[in-house]
Amino acid sequence: MAVSRTTSFGKRAPVAAPQTWRAPRAEAVAEPVAVIPPSTAAALIGRFPYFTIVLTFILGSRFVTELHTATDWSAPSSPGHFSLLAMGASDWTQVVGHGEWWRLFTQSVLHGSPSHLIGNLLCFLVVGFFLEPMIGTGWFAAIYLTGGFCGSILSMTMNPADTLSVGASGAIMATLATLFTLSFHHAAAFPNLMRRLSGGALFPALFPTVTSNGTTVDTWAHAGGAITGALLAFVVMAAWRESDDQPQGRSPAAIVAGLWAALTVWAFVSASTTYVQYAKDGLDYIPPTEIPDDSATMQEKSFALVEKYPKDPRARMFRGLYFLDKQDLSDAEPYFREAVRLEEARPTMTRAFRDWNTALLAVTVFYEHRPDEARAIAAPLCGSSRVDARAQNVLDMGKLCAK
Repeated sequence: MAVSRTTSFGKRAPVAAPQTWRAPRAEAVAEPVAVIPPSTAAALIGRFPYFTIVLTFILGSRFVTELHTATDWSAPSSPGHFSLLAMGASDWTQVVGHGEWWRLFTQSVLHGSPSHLIGNLLCFLVVGFFLEPMIGTGWFAAIYLTGGFCGSILSMTMNPADTLSVGASGAIMATLATLFTLSFHHAAAFPNLMRRLSGGALFPALFPTVTSNGTTVDTWAHAGGAITGALLAFVVMAAWRESDDQPQGRSPAAIVAGLWAALTVWAFVSASTTYVQYAKDGLDYIPPTEIPDDSATMQEKSFALVEKYPKDPRARMFRGLYFLDKQDLSDAEPYFREAVRLEEARPTMTRAFRDWNTALLAVTVFYEHRPDEARAIAAPLCGSSRVDARAQNVLDMGKLCAK
């Protein structure tokens, strides 16, 4: 900085002391704070898969209720035929024959075993976390619930009239088919991953399969849900403008989903009016805790079980096994035949028990010197690729499948 100085004749003017330059005092500068715009925060909250989380909790809670109210069991922690019938399982006889329309809604909320439930929920969580944020809760819920209903319709129509159907897999197939179809949309963030996940679960589920406990996978329900999901995916794409992050029509779709949900609630109210009527029959059957663990115990308790559970075909089979062990063939055969008759009238046994009883009846007839009749009885088992190990041992003992 320049300092001014004035002079007069013969005198020196006072000179101001030079000032030292100082840097301006630095003010504290606050670190920049990232602030999420309200619109962005709302978008993040709006994309959270609420329906997926809430429905997972509902399905799990409903299965716990099944376990607490079941009156018969197909296996430990697996409600039996009459319990599922009372709770809302669906088939042609009940829906069309008895006019119980509400079963078309209740059956997709029920599950037959822990493994059935867990498998469905794991698949649903995966597809839900991908698809629901992508298309919005309204569309996702509408596709799920519509697919479940359409799966119930096709299952009831195409399966044998008395084949009960339960499970959320038809609805889940709808979401998988939608996810696979939308993986080709321009807004798909991870198209290849979406195709691998959805296709890997979707297409194998459309082939007939028998589970380890002898139950049959309801491929018709799967097909009904998958077809519905694929068709609705095209509706979604038609409502999806290229400039939008999500398809239009989410609010109308949410209204449709709300109507489906209301019908489902009303269906369970209707199911409660016939619960006792169907569930009481389950009390005629041996609970898992009383099923003998080995052949010796079966024979020892067979008389008491027949007395206590006269309508259970397994009790008759155990009693026949007792007489067979005593080599009393003439008394054993009527019990095995009665087990067949009871099972045909009211199917309750697992495939393993049915196979075992059939094999025991065949070998009893064989040792009664009626080999042709014995082989005719055993023929369905000999032609099957999935026969229970105990039944196979009995067949081998009599060489009933030998050519």
